[in-house]
Amino acid sequence: MRMLFALLSALLIIFDMPDKNGIQSKSDPEQEQIPLFTFGVIADVQYCDCEPAGTRYYRSSLSKLREAANAFVTDSVEFVVDLGDLIDRNFVSYKPVMNILDSSGLKIWHTTGNHDYSVDQRYKKRIPQLSKNREGYFSFINKKIRFIALNGNDISTYSALKKKDADEARQLVKKVQEEGESNGMDWNGGLGEKQMEWFKSQLDEATTKGEKVIILCHFPVWPENQHNLLNYREVLNLLEKYNNILAWFSGHNHAGNYGNFNLIHFVTFKGMVETETNSSYAEVEIYKNKIWIKGSGREKSQILAL
Repeated sequence: MRMLFALLSALLIIFDMPDKNGIQSKSDPEQEQIPLFTFGVIADVQYCDCEPAGTRYYRSSLSKLREAANAFVTDSVEFVVDLGDLIDRNFVSYKPVMNILDSSGLKIWHTTGNHDYSVDQRYKKRIPQLSKNREGYFSFINKKIRFIALNGNDISTYSALKKKDADEARQLVKKVQEEGESNGMDWNGGLGEKQMEWFKSQLDEATTKGEKVIILCHFPVWPENQHNLLNYREVLNLLEKYNNILAWFSGHNHAGNYGNFNLIHFVTFKGMVETETNSSYAEVEIYKNKIWIKGSGREKSQILAL
């Protein structure tokens, strides 16, 4: 019955809304509420000084990122969430990206993506997003909502610093492929045992303290998709034990996506690097009874009922 209700909820509670600067044709009392807080979201900037490849315009990401940062400053968001892949490749790509973010004065919480590790081996310990937290996973609390940021590259072929860790990652990819899963790709990663234990302890603590939870990770876990974490089924088994999780926000799949599982909203934000001029970012307003995602550019707006 719970899963049926979740399915019905997924069909009923997602509403496409006008973009942030759009005009509403009708007044809705709920829309006139004051949000508890607002934060910005960017995903898959993937900058590098490289020629375009397909639909990816790497150099254009700097102007798009600057546009997003200016909007966040103008609208006085409390903080910004980076869902990973700030660069596409090469350690030198970080400098112009971080210059834009640092000069904005915005408080930014970073998760890491697979492309963030596309640097020479000697630089993998110097990735800017890991400067304050080497493990790459952490949590913070804002207005009684616990944000849990995960490092989906924990077990991966590309982030490994030691041969034995790379071998472990290859074995996991092989196992997923043998199980017939579509996400058995070497550009996906997984959560290690230590991180899973920490993740559970965070969910338990949030439950004890009566906090709601929003999870941040570069990789999605739902719906089933080739971009999902390698051990996404293990993660879903953990999530279904809790009833205080509001949403899982991810990037990685540049087309964007949405799913609902166990009454949790799974939102995959679109990649900023896609298209030559049309950016993609969002401002997220948190209310007591809804999450209002106000998209800009290619990112659609939607309301998620709580």
